[in-house]
Amino acid sequence: MKKLSYILSGLLMLGSTAFLSSCDDNTDFWGPHTLTDAEIAEIARQDSIREAQRNSINADLILEYTAEITISATAYDGVSVPIDVNAIANLFGITTEQLLTGPLAGEENGFDVKGFAIEGTTHADNGTSTNSGAAWGHWWDANGDVKNWGDEAMVFAEFDPESGSFYVGQYPGHLYEGQTIKFIEAVKYQDKRAAIVITAIAKAREAVQASVVATNTLTLETAPNDTYAAVPVPGFDAAATLSALGVGSFDEVAWIATNADGSYAQEYSADAPGFWYDKEGFAGSWGDNASVYTAFDGENILIGQMPGQMTAGSTVTISYGAMAGNKIVMNEITVIITAYEDPETTPEGEPASIEKDITLTKAFDAEWGATDEFDVKEDLRQAFKMTTYQIFSALKSGEMKMWCGEIGADADDEGNAQYTADAPGYWLGAEGQRVTWGEEAIVYLNLGISEESLAFYSGNHPENCSPTGQTIKTKMILEKDGITATFNVTIDITAAAAARR
Repeated sequence: MKKLSYILSGLLMLGSTAFLSSCDDNTDFWGPHTLTDAEIAEIARQDSIREAQRNSINADLILEYTAEITISATAYDGVSVPIDVNAIANLFGITTEQLLTGPLAGEENGFDVKGFAIEGTTHADNGTSTNSGAAWGHWWDANGDVKNWGDEAMVFAEFDPESGSFYVGQYPGHLYEGQTIKFIEAVKYQDKRAAIVITAIAKAREAVQASVVATNTLTLETAPNDTYAAVPVPGFDAAATLSALGVGSFDEVAWIATNADGSYAQEYSADAPGFWYDKEGFAGSWGDNASVYTAFDGENILIGQMPGQMTAGSTVTISYGAMAGNKIVMNEITVIITAYEDPETTPEGEPASIEKDITLTKAFDAEWGATDEFDVKEDLRQAFKMTTYQIFSALKSGEMKMWCGEIGADADDEGNAQYTADAPGYWLGAEGQRVTWGEEAIVYLNLGISEESLAFYSGNHPENCSPTGQTIKTKMILEKDGITATFNVTIDITAAAAARR
């Protein structure tokens, strides 16, 4: 029988004879106590009551669902989980339309329906309606407690009022195979409460079991491109691909790439359904070892380049397969980077320095939005007597530099400009001075460059810039071989739309 010892504080007198022959004054002394069956049963009963209270869900209606999520290292992918919105509306005594067109949709319709959450470990209410991207929805940790996006976040749920579903997605790289996370989204109206209990189940992606039924050998010759622009691969036959796969639409097709070990990559690493490839042509990721990426527009296979990695004369062969059921049509694509054919001719005359005033205007916004572009291509062409491509190349190589304020300001040890925004560009402080991103940064000012365009654009920092409007004045100097193109730039951030009303 289970024994519990209770020790009472007191003075124990030494001397075994005197102790054993003690008088009646010691008859109330407690020694080790053995619980009776009845006492053990009562403790168990009280424990079970406490456990039941902790696990009980305070709701008039409880709906339970599962969401199987395929693990991703790079994407926030998940699944839609339709919920019984009619049952919830019936509980509240309102129509389904009234339920779905009010606060749950981020609107007001006179029905104060409020989404909230119930913590997994305590089952206490969490009154926040959302900490995700929807009017009702939350990020959850492994214990089913509400967490903000970050290291502890595992899955999220976002309610879509149009479909009456929760989209349950993941934090990339945080889930492991077989993991289950139970969380409770909740909603209330007046004195009625409904709880939606969703168990997210993480599963690994299954290995490809399909076989190659056709192979297309394709070649793309294209010039170097540093703007991520994608171009179609000639010779791809979309209709023949569907026929070989035995399907009627590319909606039924998934795309794969080949890994270095010969297996197939299924998780898209570029915009779906596309992949980044390393310099050896195997499935990879964006970064210094990347060569090109694939995309598909419903009719054409597209190829784009990693800026700065694919120079004239380089080549890479990649595999991009269309898969349906147990069939694969593999496209072996050799990308050959040819020298850029400059469509422009060099302007006549001698280079000469210029100075020009320009103004960029936009309303304050919290989404990092940019002004319209201010085209300075012709100004730069005429000043430096270079083609757009030559200016673009010179800025990329550092032969031409763009300085903030004065030539040489904040140069590194080798005399190079140290851009703090998208190169060539800077974050600017309130006085138009060069700053790094942070508390001093008010606006960014970049010169957008490509083989075909040269244009300034700007935007405000959502937290540091005043939402009622702020004007920043600065000077940008492009310099090469002693020739300068100086732009006196006024960045006029006007009041946010809400502030003007």
